[in-house]
Amino acid sequence: MLLTSAKSMGRAFPSRARSISRVKIVLVVLAACFVVAAAYLSWLIAQQQDNLARVSRLDVAWVANKAESEFFRLQHTLLAYRTGQSGVTADDVVLRFDIIQSRFNMLQEGDFGAFISSNEATRQAAEHLNQIRTAADPLISRIETAGAADRASAILEPVAVLLPSLVGMANQYVADLITQNHASLTNLHRTFTIMMIGMVACGFGLMAFMKRQNDLLEGAHDEVQELAKNLSHLAHHDALTGLANRVLFRQSLEGDLEILRNEGQPLTVLYLDLDGFKQVNDKLGHAAGDEVLRIVAKRLQHSIRAADVLARLGGDEFAVLLREPASGEIAETVSQRIIAAICAPIRLDRQEVMIGTSIGIFVAKDRELTRDEIMRGADKALYQAKSEGKGRYRVFDIVTIPDQKVA
Repeated sequence: MLLTSAKSMGRAFPSRARSISRVKIVLVVLAACFVVAAAYLSWLIAQQQDNLARVSRLDVAWVANKAESEFFRLQHTLLAYRTGQSGVTADDVVLRFDIIQSRFNMLQEGDFGAFISSNEATRQAAEHLNQIRTAADPLISRIETAGAADRASAILEPVAVLLPSLVGMANQYVADLITQNHASLTNLHRTFTIMMIGMVACGFGLMAFMKRQNDLLEGAHDEVQELAKNLSHLAHHDALTGLANRVLFRQSLEGDLEILRNEGQPLTVLYLDLDGFKQVNDKLGHAAGDEVLRIVAKRLQHSIRAADVLARLGGDEFAVLLREPASGEIAETVSQRIIAAICAPIRLDRQEVMIGTSIGIFVAKDRELTRDEIMRGADKALYQAKSEGKGRYRVFDIVTIPDQKVA
């Protein structure tokens, strides 16, 4: 019996050995597969992180915002030249137009060129901008000719709508790229977790390796979420002052307009820009000008109510959307506080500068008014205030300003 058992075991040993060998081969193959898969996933993670790094360095939004800022400076210079303000010459207008020309050229290059080519809307916007600047170029070249400044201003007026729209599309373009990478990383995370469970059977060593890769993936996932959150904030806030930007202000104004149309609740807009800011910029430089804008933003925040919406529209232009209650009396009270706050001396290093502000007020009660009509009315009231000596506010009134029609 023992001999029989021994013979039986002897015959079984080669079979078991072959089975063990097969298991070893399978384990080695599985381990190799997991190592290759892990290496491949590591490469994918590196690729995704590289894509995220590239997206985070995209200057699409910056280029668009700089072009918008330079355009509003051109508008201000052209307005000052048309109104005969001292110190503003034809050469200043030409210089500003040359700067905006270079900014528009940048819109066709690099990352921004890729963004422009990404869809039909951006291509049409860029083509429209080129048509406008081509039409305005000969008028700017002979700006001293009678009527040239007025015609150039009229030709350039649509840019004030096109550029903010292009800025919004640029910010959305970058946000979409982030969203795409976020979705890819989410799917990769799911696959990676399943593979980690399989690697536990292959040994603690492989499991430890997978855990490390999973940690890297979760870190990248968190970075994507944080980056998307920051980009969303950047798309609706001014980078210099932290205030709401033109996009967020228009959205807030449109929301209050819906309340006006549905419930008849009036709304009030204050449109202001700074008096004497250009002199500070020219004399002390853009760094000092930026610091003045930050100080002005803080003073404005302290001058309005918590529920009101304060925004920097660009350059030295700001706007306030007064929330309920938003009567004309309250608007005048808030305007007085703002004027007093802005006129206070500003200390920059070892010197003191003085600026002021003029304010245009528009109280909207008509349910048929549009957002653009309200802003035009506030702008005309602002122009009236500045023409009367600056450092004051004026309420848009069709009676007192008969030639200033809203619609």
